[in-house]
Amino acid sequence: MSFIKSTAFKAIPAIIFTIIFLDYFLNIAGISSMAETLRQFAVIISNMALGLGVISLLRIHGKKIQRKEVGTWMYSLVALFTFFVVFILGVVNTDGDQYQWAFQHVYTTLQQTMYASTGFFIVSSAYRAFRARNLDAAMLLISGCIVVFTNAPIGEVIWSGFPVIGDWLLATGQIPGYRTLLMIAGFGAVAYAYRVVTNKEQGFFGGGDS
Repeated sequence: MSFIKSTAFKAIPAIIFTIIFLDYFLNIAGISSMAETLRQFAVIISNMALGLGVISLLRIHGKKIQRKEVGTWMYSLVALFTFFVVFILGVVNTDGDQYQWAFQHVYTTLQQTMYASTGFFIVSSAYRAFRARNLDAAMLLISGCIVVFTNAPIGEVIWSGFPVIGDWLLATGQIPGYRTLLMIAGFGAVAYAYRVVTNKEQGFFGGGDS
């Protein structure tokens, strides 16, 4: 058992990484077939993870309902009731009128409400962040206001220069910074993958920070 935990589990990510890496850059029949099999396994494992998520959902909310936790068990009851109703409708027929109604008029409406609620938190955070305490904060505040007036129809009515400056900030100012963040995230992902493949990422194998 110690061999499996110390060696076999650590060798599996390296083997899978090597096969997928070679399949992406080289056209080898044997490697391609193994890579396709691994991708099919990935789909199966993701579905198993979804099933575990359902089991966890039922277990956590079922315990809350059983214990009748103050202030939360009613919400758990609604969550489980909604889950079973939508699950049954989906199993019967995903193209049925009832399932489509639940998706379009319940799920989509709740999703839009969530995004609308998130907007208030974004405005609150922007209010705290956009305080001209120094020159950098003042530049951020001015740029944010210009972009807001660029996207708002009233901005062009107030001054025709808002769209011009705002488009320049979005294209010339935002895109290079966004691409820089993507490059940094890519390098971070490569570094993390290297640590996993070389067995240096102890947290990946349940070893914590030790």
